[in-house]
Amino acid sequence: MSRRSLVRFGAVFMMTAFFSLTAAAQSEPAPAAPVELPLPPVSVTQEPEAPPASIPDPLASIPAPAPASTVFEAMADTLTVLVDYRAEAEIQRDLQSAEAEKVVAERSVERARMLEKLAASRIEMKASEIKALEAKIDYAKSTKNNLQKNELEGFKKFAGVEKQLLEHRRELRGREIETARALRDYHEAAGKACRLELELAGNRREHSSISSLVDPGAAAEAARLQQDILKLEGRVLEAQVQQAGKRKDLADQEVKLGNARRAVYESQLKVAKGGR
Repeated sequence: MSRRSLVRFGAVFMMTAFFSLTAAAQSEPAPAAPVELPLPPVSVTQEPEAPPASIPDPLASIPAPAPASTVFEAMADTLTVLVDYRAEAEIQRDLQSAEAEKVVAERSVERARMLEKLAASRIEMKASEIKALEAKIDYAKSTKNNLQKNELEGFKKFAGVEKQLLEHRRELRGREIETARALRDYHEAAGKACRLELELAGNRREHSSISSLVDPGAAAEAARLQQDILKLEGRVLEAQVQQAGKRKDLADQEVKLGNARRAVYESQLKVAKGGR
């Protein structure tokens, strides 16, 4: 076969194949278009809104008060402490202070007694001086020496003012004695109260050291200490009442002492003015 024949055969074959493919494409059915499904209906009814969060009540956490008891238990008041709990070291310091102040008060009594005797002796001397002036005045009257009589009467008047001052000082020394005695008695009562309180504190400490009452011996010891504690509390309270009474007596004496000092002050002013 010649070259021209081969070219013609190839062109015919390609044309035949093209028409065959075109006819096959026209004979196949076209694909169906996609069908859209209807959407589900939307409900127009509104859903109920969620209830708002409740605000917590601040009083809800407080428990309700228990119903009041119709019977009052007299021994249930455990918060009442008739004798305060104090450290033994603190009580010991108060005891030492009371004993030291008592010694000082006793010395003040002795000093005031000495000054009282001194004031009494000076009063006697001033009384003798006044008697001597009276004798001189009588002599001046008998001699009709009026100038000397007037001068002596002035001396006598001033000596009387000085004697009054000495008398007020003697009264002051007496008040100082009574005040010092009252102070001594007060500190003596305070020392007694401290000693009893110290004993009470020791029993309380021993009672609190018993950790278990299972042992019969420990239970008996705790019961004994409890009885001693009750008795000591009563004695301490009585001693404290006595101490308070001594404090009142001391206050009364201090008022009288203040009045005696004021009387001495006024007498000193009168002496300073020359008896006027």
